[in-house]
Amino acid sequence: MKKLKIEDYSIIKPYLDLADYEGYNSNFVTMMMWNHEYHIEYEIHEHFLVMLHYFKNTYFWAMPFTTPEYYKEAVEYMIDYSQKHHFDFVIECANSEFVSRIKDIYHNKFLYERTSYNDDYIYDRDMLQNLSGKKMQKRRNHYNAFLKENPHYVYRDLHAQKDFDTILECLNRWETDKDNMSESMTSEIFGIMYLLSSKHLLDFEVGGIFIDDVMQAFIIASKLPHDTVQIHVEKANKNIRGLYPAILKEMLEHHFEGALYINREEDMGLENLRKSKKALHPCKMIEKYRLTLRQTCVLKATIDDKEQIIQLWKDSFQDENELTTKFYFENLYQEENTYVLKQNSKIISALQIVPMDIKRENEIKTCYFLLGVCTNENFQRQGCMKELLDEVLKIYHKQIIYLQAYNPDIYRPFGFYVSHYHQKIVLDKNSLVDMELIQSYDLSLLKGYYEAFTKNYDEYRIRDENYWKDYIKRCQSFEDHICIMKDKGYFVYHEDDETIYIYECIYKDNDSLIQMLNYFYKTDKKIIIECDMKAKISGEKENIITMMSNQNHKDILNLDAYINEIY
Repeated sequence: MKKLKIEDYSIIKPYLDLADYEGYNSNFVTMMMWNHEYHIEYEIHEHFLVMLHYFKNTYFWAMPFTTPEYYKEAVEYMIDYSQKHHFDFVIECANSEFVSRIKDIYHNKFLYERTSYNDDYIYDRDMLQNLSGKKMQKRRNHYNAFLKENPHYVYRDLHAQKDFDTILECLNRWETDKDNMSESMTSEIFGIMYLLSSKHLLDFEVGGIFIDDVMQAFIIASKLPHDTVQIHVEKANKNIRGLYPAILKEMLEHHFEGALYINREEDMGLENLRKSKKALHPCKMIEKYRLTLRQTCVLKATIDDKEQIIQLWKDSFQDENELTTKFYFENLYQEENTYVLKQNSKIISALQIVPMDIKRENEIKTCYFLLGVCTNENFQRQGCMKELLDEVLKIYHKQIIYLQAYNPDIYRPFGFYVSHYHQKIVLDKNSLVDMELIQSYDLSLLKGYYEAFTKNYDEYRIRDENYWKDYIKRCQSFEDHICIMKDKGYFVYHEDDETIYIYECIYKDNDSLIQMLNYFYKTDKKIIIECDMKAKISGEKENIITMMSNQNHKDILNLDAYINEIY
């Protein structure tokens, strides 16, 4: 490997042109600006060029610079090199097109992790230059305010040597007065100074805005392939309104004729930076991925995995929050019944398979409930959950297993069939009447009402005392309401500004159910009831799949089966 130097551009350029990658990471100007951080080395072979980076004690590769027909040859060399030199094979900032081609070649040999914090923001050049359209109204207002307050400002191209000290003085003034100057900011200033000192060897433009002969903003930009301009640096006095729109507008008006797009690089996962970049309305994003050799394995969870599993749970289930997640992992989580798919120490997928007692055909059987099935969103659509499920189902192949069927088609290939349906009814509120109902607040009644209700079914879940204690805690965590009607039954429902959703409906008989619903007579909200298949309620109805099982051999509408489990 040779250290990348600025004098190597003439050697490197033909391979950059061959690869023709879209994205700023393949820009030689970018490489040189940040080479002091990434310590880039390269090798040239007959059909390809490879670049190796070393950043914070970690090696990683760039996409190989070649045409697609030589991707496999280049990648195989990179893998061999990594193994011989005892570091993990990783390609960073791989774009979607490259990933697609590599998948076609290698199938499941690699894991592809979405690294959205590395995505390039691409903008319409005309929109940012002319500040045209409704989307640019706020930015246009700032720019017009700048013109009004600074009618005699001057823009000019900067000379790397003559204006070097002026630029450095501005950077010191704008950046070092911050309370905590970050390491990345210090590194950026070093990179800017390097670019300026190397201007005679690199192809980029520098421009500045002067107000009363004092430089108040400067910008560095270069040409990319694909009709795109990259903005490397954009610095300005933040106390002058509209200066940022002005400096970019001036650069685009003076340079890069014919370019259609602007690349403003990534947001690095910084929320404020992401917000500001999105506020400029990108016309597209260049998605980035990390490639690693697939070395996944299925393991039982350990205590050391819990924090990762909790984070994966929160990221995967949109109806969960801090309070509900805390409830689950403090009261219901069972480490011994949790399985994970790991890549090294990182959990990619997880699931739990917990025992539950089911009354079936007058016999109590210990079955299993599959829940919390989730995959890290950055690794989805790569067969990770399939790998985990296949392994777990082998372990439990003799057991009766149930799962909630949010998306039945996902589970059919694993041998699951629809076992339980519910009715989902939008209540006809004209059927309600104003009547006196005796409401109870005795939570101990829930168990008895449930047991009386389930006697009407051939298949249902046994709920013991501990279940009911956790059930009540769960309702409190989700801010759900338990409404008990003396001698009739109970509802459990969630309420928002527009809708009341009853998700558990337990009743003595259908007449009792109809009377209980009159509790909602005075509400203006839409009422939706999810209930068993035997209930007869006025309203718009649809059958929804609620549970699947591995023991049926066909999807059936079984009116005598009732299981209503969330977790």
